[in-house]
Amino acid sequence: MKNARLNIVVVAIFAFTLVGGGLGTTRAQSFGDPAFQSTWERTDKPVADGTVKRSFYWGPSPGTQLAEAYAEGAGGQRQVQYFDKSRMEINNPSGNKSDPFYVTNGLLTVELMTGRMQTGNAQFVDRYPAQIPLASDTDDSSAPTYATFGKLLGKAASRIGQAPADRIDKDGKVTPANATTNAEALTIAYYEPVTGHNIPRAFWDFLNASGPVWVGDKLSTARLSDPWFYSSGLPVTETYTAKVKIEGKRDVDVYIQAFERRVLTYVPSFPKEFQVQMGNIGQHYYDWRYKDAGRPTSGPTPTASATQSPGKLTITGTVKSVLTLDIDALKTRKAQSLSVKFADENGTAHTYKGPLVLDLLKEAGGEGNAGRDLPIRYVIATGADGQKAVLSWGEIDPIFAGTKAIVAYEQDGVDLKGEQSPFRLVLPSDKSGARSIYGLTQLEIRAVPPITPTGNTLQITGTLSKSLSLTATDLATRNPVTVQVTYMAGGQVGTHSYKGVPLVQLLNEAGVQTTGDRQSGLLSKYIVATGTGSDRRSAVLSWGEIDPIYAGVNVLVAYEEDGIPLGGGLTRLVVPSDARGGRYIPYLLSLEIKDAGH
Repeated sequence: MKNARLNIVVVAIFAFTLVGGGLGTTRAQSFGDPAFQSTWERTDKPVADGTVKRSFYWGPSPGTQLAEAYAEGAGGQRQVQYFDKSRMEINNPSGNKSDPFYVTNGLLTVELMTGRMQTGNAQFVDRYPAQIPLASDTDDSSAPTYATFGKLLGKAASRIGQAPADRIDKDGKVTPANATTNAEALTIAYYEPVTGHNIPRAFWDFLNASGPVWVGDKLSTARLSDPWFYSSGLPVTETYTAKVKIEGKRDVDVYIQAFERRVLTYVPSFPKEFQVQMGNIGQHYYDWRYKDAGRPTSGPTPTASATQSPGKLTITGTVKSVLTLDIDALKTRKAQSLSVKFADENGTAHTYKGPLVLDLLKEAGGEGNAGRDLPIRYVIATGADGQKAVLSWGEIDPIFAGTKAIVAYEQDGVDLKGEQSPFRLVLPSDKSGARSIYGLTQLEIRAVPPITPTGNTLQITGTLSKSLSLTATDLATRNPVTVQVTYMAGGQVGTHSYKGVPLVQLLNEAGVQTTGDRQSGLLSKYIVATGTGSDRRSAVLSWGEIDPIYAGVNVLVAYEEDGIPLGGGLTRLVVPSDARGGRYIPYLLSLEIKDAGH
């Protein structure tokens, strides 16, 4: 910023729509695609650089990258990246990159207001309308929420030239307000006939504004949003006013209008350049979708992801079609019986019966295009109590480790009862049994987006107390071990001896961070390994695979093969459990530990 005063103003204004309380800010990441970066730079680089005084269109930096389920996307998924104020999407990666709509942003407002999460052009998963304040501090218990505005979707008559100003409370009760206050800014300038809603002057001028934009490598002047509805979508409610808490200050007057893709707010008491802003819907939506924020506080309590009815299992995520099964439907699938002894059940042996998890995932079309899609996929299992555990696709697919995992509906010949019912995830490979989730309600498939590591040393990052940067020489000082493995690569089966350091040892050295109970916190952790070179590849391992408390596969970060240092002094990921080499990542440069529960 050009001066200290401006810097203070921007922080204060930006924070007004920044999620607070328990929701938190999405961790800044790199851009997931050059098209995302150029879209952000066009409007927000001049703001971030301090070249221009106006509010952000997307936010000060990129957030989480994901491949999310979308039926019409390539392989049943699409690449997305979250920002404070939206989510960018690439629905057709082979499309015309010069098309302004090559990058779009989702109908997040509509999803939050209705509780229907869109997973395809005509496919939805029922969740719950979000009880998240859309224009105030998130601990403002009396502020209107997305659920509140979901009651206001009916069409209105044209009021062009008028200055209506209705007040709304959290319950959706509408009462007349002073129509002369801020009348010029609230005078209706445009009526949208498609959705049947009026747009006041303040918002209409904002959506049609021109100013400095960054294109290529220089500034020019152009419309910030072209066409005007590119960022916002069309209006889906009228404009309402409310008294809310902003940055701890109560009874601040704010005017709110919901559009398909954004929420626009007008705060007359703010400096002119920042009176109109886009709300932080990207953060709100991410927390609703992945952290179950905004759950109803009364009535039936939804499950951890609220995508199915009680007593049903939903297979969702990067699938071709969402699959929902009750116990009768599950019993029609081919079942296996597995005898297991778990340490957390005093070593008592039980026989569980149910279909393989892998079979159910494939039935939903969760394997994508197979090939290199498989090593980058992982599954988040959720129980009725909200407990989550991660399995990598590689650990349950016979092409790789082939560990058997079932969705059990019987124990010792009797339908599951009590906390286990109606379904339980059962992984006999896990010693503790902690990942064998009780009351299983959902299996969600995700895929990690591509990244491009740089440099020539291995970087270990993520939810750690400290990051590590390691060379082969560094690894040799950390009590290395040697393992002999046999696996297929390039159509040939080979046996090799690798020397290196166990992955779990390195991650424990870096200090894996958890909240609450450590064992429960580790269940949702997973590791993304990425290499460089001409065949740059990524692969996912679950924490449960590598920790001796669970499956305990001795995955190595190797620096020698058959007694010879690996090429270029780089390292290699070695996964002894795998029958094929899809997760034997060569030229390993990045290991990032992540948490599916956040």
